[in-house]
Amino acid sequence: MKKSTIFAAVFLCILCAPAFTQDTGFSVSGFVDTFHSVQLFKPDKISSGGGGRPVSDTDNSDRQILDSRTRVRMELSAYADDCSVFISGNASYDGTCKSRTEIELKEAYADWTYGSFGIRAGRQIIVWGKSDGVQIVDIVCPLDNTSLTGSDITDQRLPVNALSFNLRSDMLSLDVTAIPVFTPAKMPQKDNPLYGVLFPSYSSGNAMTWKEPEEVRFSLKNTEYAVRLSAWLPFADLAASFFTGNDDTAVYAMKSDASGITLDGSYDRIYMSGLECAIPLSDFVLRGECAFIGGRRFSGKKWEVLPDGYMLCSPVKKNQIRALLGLDWNRSGWTFTAQYIEDVILAYDEDEISRKQRIPAATLSIEKSFIHDTLTLNFSGVVDINDYDCALYPSVKYSVNDSINVKCGAYVYTSGREDSSAYGRMKDASCAWIKMVYSY
Repeated sequence: MKKSTIFAAVFLCILCAPAFTQDTGFSVSGFVDTFHSVQLFKPDKISSGGGGRPVSDTDNSDRQILDSRTRVRMELSAYADDCSVFISGNASYDGTCKSRTEIELKEAYADWTYGSFGIRAGRQIIVWGKSDGVQIVDIVCPLDNTSLTGSDITDQRLPVNALSFNLRSDMLSLDVTAIPVFTPAKMPQKDNPLYGVLFPSYSSGNAMTWKEPEEVRFSLKNTEYAVRLSAWLPFADLAASFFTGNDDTAVYAMKSDASGITLDGSYDRIYMSGLECAIPLSDFVLRGECAFIGGRRFSGKKWEVLPDGYMLCSPVKKNQIRALLGLDWNRSGWTFTAQYIEDVILAYDEDEISRKQRIPAATLSIEKSFIHDTLTLNFSGVVDINDYDCALYPSVKYSVNDSINVKCGAYVYTSGREDSSAYGRMKDASCAWIKMVYSY
């Protein structure tokens, strides 16, 4: 963990200490969890050590352990009058990937409220949107992409260092946030089994070299801004949002020379305007989100010859629309959630961009509780409607008591029409898993 981050957390506690010399409240909570998974099928790309080339059955004939990690989470909160402080952190050990063994500060922020006005300063997680496990307008916080298994989007969100202002009434809430320090999405390192899938070393017989994206420096020009207006009306919950900042996932330009292909990444500036709603309809809730993303760059496919004789394929800047429509139903221990997602590139030219113009998808989740809610069965899945590749997540959860629960299940990825489809590339990560959690 960076020394500057530790210093910021300590400084935050010292700064707020005078406020807590009066009547205060203080609590400590957290959990300990352990997660283990093993491949369902024989190894291929996942076990190639980041090389991106399938290994043969003679090299690896056994299914491999994909995850074996244990984590301790601690959360500290304190308050006095109109002030409060929240700090949380993780200590993680991963037996399969050293780069995921770490001590990290998750959140560390101070709150101050005065009537209907509030300020939050520090390392915080900001959640937008009304979707279930899908990012549409929820783009303020980047994601941790170092693991496919054992974590949902709640665990994957990375905090941002931000200063947030809130003005609230009974029916309206206005949030204005400034993020001076850019936080990119967290990608797997070379010792991670996922590295070979996301960053292949070979393509059509050419060696590929991935360069680290250029760091986004701290400056007023690179500061990110976010604004959100929410309304809680008798018939619906509505929200409108705007964000301008750097795309948290790098896009790569490709340069070809005699030694192979070099990929050089960058985090480019984008902006997003979004709308969202949730409408109760008897036993159902209808949810919707739509985001217009301007200036996003996509991987190109058109090569140009440079004066030095080398060839360059640059990313292409386009506008994008992402939208979601969802339906929830809950009764007698049953929970049903269905969502349809659209992802469209505007002014699309198939000769310029490597991905498809439209990527429609659908998700489904069915859950049923038994035995006084101590036993829960769940089946969730997502399908890419273009290629019919999908990800399936069956699971069973048993609550031993209020503090201990055990969960087991599987992650199954299928290729659909093409092995190179989004979930098809992940099929070797299909696994059976078990997770145990103790909360305190």
